[in-house]
Amino acid sequence: MKIGFLGNTNNYPFILARALRRMGHEILFIVDSPERLYRPEYRYDDITLPYPEWVYDVSPVSLWDFAFPTPKRAKIISLLKNCDAVILNGLGPSLLLHIDRPAVILLTGSDLEYYGNLQTIDELVTAVHRKPVFLRRMWRKYVYTRLVSAQRAGIRSATTINYVGPGLIPKGDALLKEIGIQDSQWIFFLMTDLEKIHPEPLPHNQPLRTFCATRLTWKKPLALGTSELDYKGSDIMIRGLGLFARTTHIPLDIRLVKKGMHVAETMHLIEEEGFAEQVTWLEEMSQLGVWAEYKQADIIFEQFGLSVIGMAGLDAMATGRPIIANGRPEIMEKRIGVPAPICQAVTPEEVCAQLQRLVLDPAERERVGLLSRQYVEKYCSPEHAAQICLERLGAK
Repeated sequence: MKIGFLGNTNNYPFILARALRRMGHEILFIVDSPERLYRPEYRYDDITLPYPEWVYDVSPVSLWDFAFPTPKRAKIISLLKNCDAVILNGLGPSLLLHIDRPAVILLTGSDLEYYGNLQTIDELVTAVHRKPVFLRRMWRKYVYTRLVSAQRAGIRSATTINYVGPGLIPKGDALLKEIGIQDSQWIFFLMTDLEKIHPEPLPHNQPLRTFCATRLTWKKPLALGTSELDYKGSDIMIRGLGLFARTTHIPLDIRLVKKGMHVAETMHLIEEEGFAEQVTWLEEMSQLGVWAEYKQADIIFEQFGLSVIGMAGLDAMATGRPIIANGRPEIMEKRIGVPAPICQAVTPEEVCAQLQRLVLDPAERERVGLLSRQYVEKYCSPEHAAQICLERLGAK
């Protein structure tokens, strides 16, 4: 079966594409963004420029290209129409009616809550033109109305959509219902890159090293263009670290990345909590760089909002690291059927308690790290996700 891909948020679809290739399917993968996190060469050391023949670079693809019949859009549609089926992400769904092939759509946040939401159109126009000129405003509204309408139509016509399980993101649930998605169209799987990420022995650093690759985005209201999945509750992590420092007086080697909407606010909060001297700030890095950090860390922090564990946490679990996060067990256990070995925390006090549990007991760190790897091997393999997609696309 020949399967085309368009859209590659955080290289998540590329993981699936590689699994399908390993299973013997022909893949055409279209790269549409210049952003490093969306390009495979920044995640895989075996993908270099020029790309291999199955990866096709058309970047950058603008909003205009998705909304109107430009030569670049025509090229993308032509390439994907030569496939038996497509897997779409980002703004890829907006082209599905033109591609006219069976489709699985991987919804990862803003592609639904922002570009699939009619209510964001006026907000977007106002943000672009704070002192709007009438004709320019009307033209801009026409462009975004056209784009959002096409995105919704593509989502609605998909064979299957993959989106976080019902109940996790109420706004997303409501949008899918409004668009017209039926329960039979909706699936939910999570993946980590077991092909490339191997379990690594815990280093047991002195002092113990913690790492957080999750975006530092935690202040509300959410900024225009973001979704509930972007809210990470990072302040809960920081306040928990502060409480741990004050109650135990045990120093840590805390590594954070200057990534997210509230880096400056996070720095200020760390100063208030009194442990700035324990923090090492890192510049944004490739996913290969993130994997290297996982190997050198003892404990990983993930999200503390109302989202779900993302690629950062799953990749860390694949490395064999214990994760402190809000894993949404009240919903995730129902979807998967077993509890995840995540050190559950939703308050600063719970973050502190989980740190005490892991920092003071090396054997417990080892035990949770081993369970983390076993969990993702069983429930989050790309091959499992690929098989689900193939069944939905009718592959024999």
